[in-house]
Amino acid sequence: MKRSEIIFNLVSVPVDAIALAAAGLISYHVRLHSWIYHQPVLYQLPRHDFLIIMAKVIPVLLLVFAAVGLYNLKGSRRLLHEFNRILAGTSLGLLFALILFFFKQQIFPSRFIILAAGVLSVLLVFAGRIILKLVQEFLFARGYGLHRLVMINGHGVEFSVLRDIFNEKTHGYKVVAQLEHGPDIWERIQELVESKGVDEIIQANPDVSDEQNFRLVEFARDRGIQFSFVPNLFEVQRNVIELTNLQGIPVISLKSTPLDGWGKVIKRLFDIIVSAACLLILSPLYLAVSLAIKINSRGSVIYWQWRVGQAANFRFYKFRSMYAHLSPGEGFGGEEAERLRQELYKQNERGGTDAVFFKISKDPRVTSVGSYLRRTKLDELPQFWNVLKGDMSLIGPRPHLPEEVQKYRNRYPRMFSIKPGIFGISQLAQLMWPTLPFEEEVRLTVYYIENWTLWWDIKILFRTAYNLVFSPKPPEHY
Repeated sequence: MKRSEIIFNLVSVPVDAIALAAAGLISYHVRLHSWIYHQPVLYQLPRHDFLIIMAKVIPVLLLVFAAVGLYNLKGSRRLLHEFNRILAGTSLGLLFALILFFFKQQIFPSRFIILAAGVLSVLLVFAGRIILKLVQEFLFARGYGLHRLVMINGHGVEFSVLRDIFNEKTHGYKVVAQLEHGPDIWERIQELVESKGVDEIIQANPDVSDEQNFRLVEFARDRGIQFSFVPNLFEVQRNVIELTNLQGIPVISLKSTPLDGWGKVIKRLFDIIVSAACLLILSPLYLAVSLAIKINSRGSVIYWQWRVGQAANFRFYKFRSMYAHLSPGEGFGGEEAERLRQELYKQNERGGTDAVFFKISKDPRVTSVGSYLRRTKLDELPQFWNVLKGDMSLIGPRPHLPEEVQKYRNRYPRMFSIKPGIFGISQLAQLMWPTLPFEEEVRLTVYYIENWTLWWDIKILFRTAYNLVFSPKPPEHY
């Protein structure tokens, strides 16, 4: 999902709220202060009280709009489709208001205000959507916010129409390549991903086998690329399927994760709120840990090293748990620390020197305070800053070192389709299973990516906190 699409759909919420407020105020003014309508008003309602009522009603109407699908994230807007949903949402809100008016007439000065506000709401909300569509098409025409699309060629009239649609910028697409399906298609698409960037692949070739199609689905999913196809090409079952219509041609989109679109927005808002709150509330604990580290050993309190994120490497912060001169990384132990690390790698409990990751039970580099910080996860506290900055998420796959990632990136690219996290389902499993195999970690992470919900994130946070506090023998973190 393009950032511009998310912004436009976020902006549509306050635009709708303004339109609804305008509809209510115009109806109120016409009924109570205009010569157009001369019927007596049975229940006088001051403007201040009416504004309070609107402040309560408008959020409810916005929730109704969301329920009927007005805020489903789309690359481009179809006005007739949106008008039908605006009409449906406003009608539901109008029905609710009429029922409320029946039981308590003092809520609104007259039935005229309810009916007039309903009609004006449809017109003004729709007008707002037209303005947003014109602005979006204006930006599309100038190349802003376009989906970079790779088309796998089909044949016949349907494909010709589809190709013409996607080549029209006002629909929100830029066709970066039209490819024929062949043995080298994977390399060709990968080159396009690296050189031009690809947001979506559409499969319109009916002669491609099911096996090749499934491989193409996995290829797109592992790289966080949206995959679409013209129906009847092949059958596939997925958790997140979206059906759209382009000039009469149905197109099915297979979303790689529920974290696309509003899921991404909700998760980021959750990350910002919780990480900011933790940084503020836990500030005395930060001070106490810093003092303990300083008293226990010389060197910087904060340790950082490069880790691999979703889009790029980033500085990953922790409280220092090793002796400074034995800590690998820039500004710390240097060559001496690196030689010791390579020597200790021979004792690796997760597969020896050929393993992806490193763990030993009694690491001689760890200080006494550092050992406690690792067991209790207190060394992870500075990562809330990484979350607030946007490098990480509260919940996600473990962030790994660049040299570790080189050993498995090509085998498990799915691991990099979302941001890494401080906590996660694999980290939670490792609390009870310290030698969790890497393949099991990958399996758990992929399951999380494909089945994410906000409630699941909340449960992982509370379950992790519970296990850290009440587990009788918490395993040492590495």
